[in-house]
Amino acid sequence: MSKFNGITLVSGKLLFRYVLPALMVHPQYWYMFMQQIRKHLRINDPDKNYPICQIHIRCNEVCNLRCPSCGQWGENGWLLAKKSRGEKLNSLSWETVKNIIYETKKDRPFYYIWGGEPTLWEHLLPLFQELGKNNLLGSIVTNCHILEPFIEPLIDTGALSNILISLDGWNAESQNRIRKPAGNRAADNFERTMKCIDKIDEYKKKLRTPLPLIMPITVISNYNYMHLAEIHEIVREKTQLHVYYYGWFITEERANQHDLVFEKRYGTKPYHHRGYIKSVFNDVDPEVTAQQVHEVYRVTKGYPSIPQFFPDITSKADIKRYYDDHNWTVGYSACHSIYYIMEISPDGRVTPCRDYQDYECGNVNEQSVYEIWNGEKYKKFRREMKKGLMPVCSRCCGLQGL
Repeated sequence: MSKFNGITLVSGKLLFRYVLPALMVHPQYWYMFMQQIRKHLRINDPDKNYPICQIHIRCNEVCNLRCPSCGQWGENGWLLAKKSRGEKLNSLSWETVKNIIYETKKDRPFYYIWGGEPTLWEHLLPLFQELGKNNLLGSIVTNCHILEPFIEPLIDTGALSNILISLDGWNAESQNRIRKPAGNRAADNFERTMKCIDKIDEYKKKLRTPLPLIMPITVISNYNYMHLAEIHEIVREKTQLHVYYYGWFITEERANQHDLVFEKRYGTKPYHHRGYIKSVFNDVDPEVTAQQVHEVYRVTKGYPSIPQFFPDITSKADIKRYYDDHNWTVGYSACHSIYYIMEISPDGRVTPCRDYQDYECGNVNEQSVYEIWNGEKYKKFRREMKKGLMPVCSRCCGLQGL
C-alpha cells in the first residue's frame, strides 16, 4: 500500500482481486468506495461539518486473553489497572447502539466493532442483523477464542464485510504463549483460530460469496519477528489480506512529553497513553525483521493472500528507525481520521482518537450523535491537531489511516 496526501491507499492487488468483485455482488460497497474517494480528495477544515464515514464501536472492556502487545490488557494496560482498582468494566447497551444506527444511517457509515473482545458482547449478532436490515456493512476484530458459533449467523446477515483475526504465532506453542488466556485457564487459542479460518472459508464457498474478507492481523514483537514468513505460510491459502503491524507503542520519555503537550492544549492530564508503554517491542532485531519481510513476499507468490505491512516499511534502516526514533512519523504528518471516524467507548463516551482516549467530545447516552460530531469540543480538537501532532501520535494506528 502507498500514501496519497498522507493517507494510506488500498493496494492495487487488493482492489482488483477482492474489492471490485465485492462491489459487483454487494452494492453497499459503492457507498464505501465513494467515501474513500471523498476522503482522499477533500481538504479538511476543522470548522466544517462532515458526514460520518466510519463508526468504531468499542463495544465492551472485557477480554478472555491477556496479550502483552495490548494497550488495554497488556503489560501496562489501563483496563488492567482499572480492574485492579475494583472498578466496573463497561459494556455498550443495545438501546444506545440501535439509536446510533438509526440516527446516522443517512450517512451510510461503515462499522468497525472491537473491544475488549466483541464475541463476549451479547449484542454482537443483533448489531449485524440490524446493519443488514439497513443495507450497512461492518467488520469485527476478534481473537477467535469463542468466535466459532457466531460464524454462520454473522455471515448470514449479509453485513459482515471483513473479519480481522489476531494471529501472532506460527504454531500452537507460540500462539498460546503470546496470546495467553485470562486467569489460569489452559486453552488452545491457535487451534480455535485456525478452525475459525477454515470454517469461514468453507461457509463462503458454500454460499458462493466473496465476503467477509478474512484478514489475519500479526503484531510484530520480540516473540515472533524471526518467524513472520512461517506465520504467513499457515494462512496464505484461505485468507485475503494478511496485515502485519510493527506495533503501536510509546516510550516513557514520549509519555512524559505527551503529558505536557496534552495538558497545555486541553487543560487536563492524560493517562490512557501509558497503557502503550510496552517492553514487548524492545528487542525486535531490524535486520532479521527486514529479512523476514522480504521472505513473506517471496512465500506468498502464487497464493491468494496479500501480505501488507503497516506502516509500509521494508528496509533494515527504516525498521530500526521505527523502533528507535519516535519523532519519525513515517511520512504521516497529519491526522485525517478525526474528520471521518467517530470513536465510541463502552460507556458511551465519544473520543476523537482510538488509541489515546483522553479527550472526550460528549456521550451518546446523553446527546445526539451529530450534536457531538459537529460540536465545539470535536472542532476544538481538530483545530489543535491542525497545528501539529502530539508526541504519542507517531505510533498510532489512526494516524496511518487504518
